[in-house]
Amino acid sequence: MNFTATVLGTGVAALVLVAKLQAAPEPGASLGAPLVGPGVVTVDPTMVGSVRASDAKPSAMRLIDLRSGESCKILGSRPNSGAFEPAPLLPDCSSSQLSRVSQWRAESDGTLEMADTHGETVMRFMPGDGVLYESVYPSDALVTIVPAKG
Repeated sequence: MNFTATVLGTGVAALVLVAKLQAAPEPGASLGAPLVGPGVVTVDPTMVGSVRASDAKPSAMRLIDLRSGESCKILGSRPNSGAFEPAPLLPDCSSSQLSRVSQWRAESDGTLEMADTHGETVMRFMPGDGVLYESVYPSDALVTIVPAKG
């Protein structure tokens, strides 16, 4: 019985200790001194700054058809919101499904719409996760838009 009571008491004490160690600090409580010593990695601000999010818009974007692997370049980061504007597609887009695109516009909900000369929607894109845009129309299109390099 003493053995059982000792094991049970030790187990409860361990649970209480672990719960205290895992608890979030009280608001405004000090988190203690920073870690110091030979095993601490120093942070190089130039390296950390290189992964900071940038508000700079790309000067060109690359449209990539994920089915065929074709890609082409469009100048600019996105059109103004509202009316259609001429789409600055480069000649390398003439062999893709984007060959019909002649104008584009940004919508207030964040979508990017590309249309033909008559204003009929050819493709529609939504802001993507990990990419600038992902195609949502037509439903069988698998096109992403990423910042162009160079």
